[in-house]
Amino acid sequence: MIKPYLGFWERLARPIVALAPMDGITDLVCRVIVARHGRPDVLFTEFVHVQGLQYAPQRLFQSLDYTELERPIVAQVYGHRPEDFYIAAFIVCELGFDGIDINMGCPAKKVTRRHGGAQLITLPEIALEIIRTVRRAMGDWVGGKNLEDLNVRPKLIHAVREGQRQHALIPRPKDRRPLPYSVKTRLGYDTVTIESWIKTLLTESPATISIHGRTLKQMYKGQADWEAIGQAAKIAQGSGTLILGNGDITSLQQASDLIQKSGVDGVLVGRGAIGNPWIFQNKAILRQVVNNHKNEDVPPPQISLEERFRLIMEHARLLEEVRGPRQYNSIKKHLVHYLSHFPNAAPLRAQAVQTKNVEELRTLLERVVS
Repeated sequence: MIKPYLGFWERLARPIVALAPMDGITDLVCRVIVARHGRPDVLFTEFVHVQGLQYAPQRLFQSLDYTELERPIVAQVYGHRPEDFYIAAFIVCELGFDGIDINMGCPAKKVTRRHGGAQLITLPEIALEIIRTVRRAMGDWVGGKNLEDLNVRPKLIHAVREGQRQHALIPRPKDRRPLPYSVKTRLGYDTVTIESWIKTLLTESPATISIHGRTLKQMYKGQADWEAIGQAAKIAQGSGTLILGNGDITSLQQASDLIQKSGVDGVLVGRGAIGNPWIFQNKAILRQVVNNHKNEDVPPPQISLEERFRLIMEHARLLEEVRGPRQYNSIKKHLVHYLSHFPNAAPLRAQAVQTKNVEELRTLLERVVS
């Protein structure tokens, strides 16, 4: 078994507190807002289909935009054909990401029916070959190979080079250094098989394995099984691979309790961070509590209604700046979370999701606080 290459992961304080990748949620705008106001240790892109990246690069590259503010930033990819992962990993290196994460946990039918995401739990040989292929691609890139040396479509090369020229968001890396590769997965397919599955993944020595505490069949129903995540963490001890737990974390107090209970090296916060980028703010206190085994609370940040509204408008204006006015409706999935958990939130939320543009939203929020 090779020793895991941790890259930037090795430099992070423990326990690690990161923003989980969420399809349709953690786009560039969302991540920038979280980076500005929460500052998690690591951010991940939305997942990108490795085959689609080759055939519709201009559209899919929108998912691979990032800013320097977000570092360390990890590109998450999914699919099922190892040869497609080779090209995707090469592109991720070219675009200057800090790491690459292989999705082996998505339960969506559109992904699993093509043998990707959590379906790979039932296809361990393919899963391992994907990891080996990613590692080989990064080795070839570090060794000096270029996109032009690969048998890829000219329009893919053009899209990558144009992105590097036109966007400061994705600068071409100056140094060819290896990237740490990681895996995000689940407890099993229809039953909990994480003990055998984690042993399988560890044979290829990923830097981290992030485990969502449900099976594929559970989707997002029921409670995340942190006891099973803890069993996986125990198996991984001494391997050099970091284990991150994921599922149902709504506060850093809860994260602190689960880290101490399970023995993981850190957590990914997903749905608990939607409309709540402040959730990450007291992670230094969390570390003190966990590392010193203190019987203390991790207080939630105190955010006024005015601060909340200012951030909503910042998010809306950044979305308009980055994606254009026609994409305004995409903020509404965030609004339903931003406008929750305070008095009289429900009627305001109902009105906010009916707004048609940034100015209508601003007028509505100003009326509330005036």
